[in-house]
Amino acid sequence: MSVKDKQLSAQKVSKREPTVHAVRHAVELLRCIAQAQPEITISEVARRIGLHKSSVSRLIATLVAEHILERSPQTDGVRLGFGLVALAAPLLSGTGLPQAARARIATLAERSGETVNLSIWDGGQAVSVFQALGTNAITHYAAPGQSNPAHCTASGKLLLAFASDVEIERILAEPLTRYTEHTCTDPAILASELPRIRTEGRAINRGEFASDVGAVAALVRDMDGRARAAVTITVPMYRFSPERETDLLALVEVTASDISAQLGYQRGQGNAAFPNGLLQRGP
Repeated sequence: MSVKDKQLSAQKVSKREPTVHAVRHAVELLRCIAQAQPEITISEVARRIGLHKSSVSRLIATLVAEHILERSPQTDGVRLGFGLVALAAPLLSGTGLPQAARARIATLAERSGETVNLSIWDGGQAVSVFQALGTNAITHYAAPGQSNPAHCTASGKLLLAFASDVEIERILAEPLTRYTEHTCTDPAILASELPRIRTEGRAINRGEFASDVGAVAALVRDMDGRARAAVTITVPMYRFSPERETDLLALVEVTASDISAQLGYQRGQGNAAFPNGLLQRGP
């Protein structure tokens, strides 16, 4: 091989994307299935993530064998498996979030009468990890495992404000999907909102992801003042008047503050973001 050929070969290697496509596809597949609970067909997964059905079938077969996914013998649909719980358990137990939050989330759902969620940041979206339903809740908004877009949901915008600079820049550089007439699709406008959200430690969604759904979210911090999670109250828009919005904000902020205190946070410890753009286990 000539020197020139070696140089060209080296350039090609240096330009290769430092990721494994199969792993990326598996992650896309898992996110797709998580958002389509309780189950989804292989054909629909292939359509949604843009892969050939045979490729999706091979990925699913591998994940089923590892108990990450399950196949329904009745419908042949695919759903998340309990193997994911085993993988996530060390992370969640390390944060102390479920123990600290469970009773308070349930109390908040009872007091507000609405759907309440605890969500964490996965590097690009807010993911619901725990949910409680109030007496007036009419549907399971953001069921556990479901991801919420960063640019148009209360939990998403709140956790995005505390993400790493790299993640914020990446999300603002991508097209922002329009879901309703109220969805913000202008990166400049979204970017201008983040400092205020970061300062206040709360965010509001007024029909931005679904036209008939509103939400308020408040930040949970750990003992070092780092962002850990978001507590969200989700409510139908017909019950989301300005007065109701104010009341729900007060309720959700008290609950987030209580959970933060149980994690060791004391007011005045700063506005620390996720150390690596992800939920961390702590020092």
